[in-house]
Amino acid sequence: MTGEMCGVCGKKEAQWKCNECGIPLCDECVREVRIDSTRPGQRMQGRITSPLKSATKRLKVCEKCAQEVEFLED
Repeated sequence: MTGEMCGVCGKKEAQWKCNECGIPLCDECVREVRIDSTRPGQRMQGRITSPLKSATKRLKVCEKCAQEVEFLED
């Protein structure tokens, strides 16, 4: 990033931005949320069918958003 400090702890340089609120996050404050795909083209009987697209979407979020936001697939 461009030398921004973490918006949560304020101690370290930010490496990520929260996908929900956009606050800068350091490596210690970032949380990863995984969302499984529910699209029929992605999964069939619980198995991944597409080798080109991942059936799991990963989001980098802050602790506050990880607890408060309900993550649903777009």
